[in-house]
Amino acid sequence: MKRFTDSLYARLTLVLLVALGASFATMYWLFLSHLEDTRNNNFARSLAAQISLAEALLRTRPASGFPAIAGIRIARSAPAQPATLAAETARRLTFLEARLSEELRRKVEVVASREPVNGLWITLRAKPSEAPQWMFFPMPRPHTRLGDPLLRVLLVGFTVFFAGGMLLLWRIQRPLKRLGKALESVGQTNRLVALPVSGIGEIRILGERYNEMVERLRRHEEDRATMLAGVSHDLRAPITRLRLLVELAQGPRSGEMLRNLDDIGRITEQFLDYARGDNNEAPEQRDLSLFVEEVAAPYAAEGVSVIRSESDITLPLRASSLRRALVNLIENAIEYGGPPITIETFRAEGEAIIAVEDRGSGIDPDLISYALRPFSRLDHSRGGKGHCGLGLVIATRIAEQHHGRLELRNRAGGGLVAAIHLPGC
Repeated sequence: MKRFTDSLYARLTLVLLVALGASFATMYWLFLSHLEDTRNNNFARSLAAQISLAEALLRTRPASGFPAIAGIRIARSAPAQPATLAAETARRLTFLEARLSEELRRKVEVVASREPVNGLWITLRAKPSEAPQWMFFPMPRPHTRLGDPLLRVLLVGFTVFFAGGMLLLWRIQRPLKRLGKALESVGQTNRLVALPVSGIGEIRILGERYNEMVERLRRHEEDRATMLAGVSHDLRAPITRLRLLVELAQGPRSGEMLRNLDDIGRITEQFLDYARGDNNEAPEQRDLSLFVEEVAAPYAAEGVSVIRSESDITLPLRASSLRRALVNLIENAIEYGGPPITIETFRAEGEAIIAVEDRGSGIDPDLISYALRPFSRLDHSRGGKGHCGLGLVIATRIAEQHHGRLELRNRAGGGLVAAIHLPGC
């Protein structure tokens, strides 16, 4: 059974998920990077403005008369910078030095400090006769939730795009899945059903083309069945007249002629069975072993015996059609195999099995699949006789009508085993 992860729908879903996830994650990262750069630039411009104002005030009054502003201090020297700085802090210091030097149009030194709070010591413009002074600015608190509004917007956008993509994929996948299941039945069943045309673009065209194919196959099957039924039906009357004339004539070769007429009659019946196809016979509960004994009873004189391995195998059977299938298998074994011929009914792996075994020469394993084709003949491998090549095909079709199958295999001790497997046991 095909795993869901191997399906086209699962793989397209994965591709869509990865593509959208990568796209939205990249957008989020780019926005945060731009937001952080903008914030740093604004902070640098604000610092430059405050430094310019502080320098103007210091030119008119001493540092002791500097107005008290929360967190801002002026000192003659800056404390030593910590020996180790986080990579982000070091990068930020380099950026601020460059931006402040650009804004103030002079060389600016920036020293990080952690005492008493995280902040920056920045050099002020000094008078030629005075030592340079340092001004301390506390670092603003980081905006830890800076990208939360954007994250919510992106999550909503991702959900909408992903849901829309999934809906589009489903509208593509569902018609394709129906078409795949329908194509599996082509050649396995005689009832092909047109599909509802849905989906978009090329998917709808595929459904329309499949329905056109189904209609052509239906007309072909009807023409074939009509032709076979008509020919077979029209042959019955002259065969009956010939049989009557031969019996009345009672010539020296009347027996041989009657046998040939019997062969022609049997071929005609097979053509009718094949042309009949599916029927509307309702299934009925039957004891399988008793049913097989009833069908095989007329062939006891020809060496056919029934082995009942198990009793009480009761199944819903289309008795008339299954009888035709079993008769074909028995007559094939009589005609082409060798005695003794045994029919065994038993259970195996949840199935009820009717196995018809003969002791003939069997079939070349390479020709077993060929034997199940319509009008195939295996005269060279099955005793030199053959009719119209429809017996096994009819049996296969009837087994499939019961949701089962027909299997052919060579018997270990010589001969052929033709087994009808029926489900529901």
